[in-house]
Amino acid sequence: MMIRKKEDGIHEQGKNKFFVWMIIALILLSLVITMQFFMGCKPGESPKSLEKVKLGFSKSFLSIPVYIAKEQGYFSEQGLDVALTGYSSGKLAIKGLFAGEVDISTVADMPVVINSFKRQDFCIFSTFAYSYSFVKIIGRKDSGIKTGSDLKGKKIGVNIGTSSHFFLGVFLIHNRLSISDVELVNIKTVDMPTALKNNEVDAVSVWQPYCQETYRLLQDNAIELPNSEIYRATFNFVAHKSFAKDHPEILKKLLSAINRSAEFIQNNKEKSQELIAKNFNFDKEIVRAAWNDLGFNISLDQALLISWDEIARWTIENKFTNSKKIPNYLDFIYLDVLEAVKPELITIIR
Repeated sequence: MMIRKKEDGIHEQGKNKFFVWMIIALILLSLVITMQFFMGCKPGESPKSLEKVKLGFSKSFLSIPVYIAKEQGYFSEQGLDVALTGYSSGKLAIKGLFAGEVDISTVADMPVVINSFKRQDFCIFSTFAYSYSFVKIIGRKDSGIKTGSDLKGKKIGVNIGTSSHFFLGVFLIHNRLSISDVELVNIKTVDMPTALKNNEVDAVSVWQPYCQETYRLLQDNAIELPNSEIYRATFNFVAHKSFAKDHPEILKKLLSAINRSAEFIQNNKEKSQELIAKNFNFDKEIVRAAWNDLGFNISLDQALLISWDEIARWTIENKFTNSKKIPNYLDFIYLDVLEAVKPELITIIR
């Protein structure tokens, strides 16, 4: 009996030592994981601390890099907690910026120019998407539309104050017509396919993805008029100058995430199309059909300023503003962000 008790004691001691070593091992493992986690944080950055920022974007195919960056986690990788707010156009997105609904927004060319005549408190810190075929003129065959010149005297749906508006103006000039030769009907872009189907207008100046919806509704009665790459539409990031001055690191992180997104799109075409089809709730074929019309990369180029000058001149000539002077668009460019992220992509002459 004494021998059994001694053996039991030795066995119990062994079990106790085993549990002690297990606890020590778990503590050491926990310390290693904690150290690695903290070492992964940047100096001065708290673990899991993400800077909150509100981004307004136009729900169009040119905003694809924003969708991808969110879906792939590129914003959070940069330490940003980005809350997205979708708008039906860049005109409304920048309006949301001015109303304080968002900190940063996407915006196309026309709203930049229109607002430049009214205020000087905003700045563009990067272009991130472009297209020569983003906006299309689609007409009804049964309205007698076969060529651009057939638009004379017709009712045309246009989203006034957006790229839809300016593109129509350029298209008409290209076809030896003017805005006064047609009847403009102001329609939200999202409503244009239905308006054309219901014969409320004879043609629409519409962008993707609503072009594809227009083709679907009209089928064989739809005709797309060739545009000969007469206008390069751009999508840009805009913020208040005060926000850019006070939060340069947020803008740099956001632009780094968008750059990652553009690289992903370039290297993962099929996967990108799947993600966008899912986000827009479209058939993948619709996304694929529009894909080659789109280009994605961050930049600030001289052509941007030239384009804005042309849009401003057209705006003045057509009396869409009371101003007679074209603003200096260098005053609306904030170079520091792209200079820190990808300086070689700046070609603006300073």
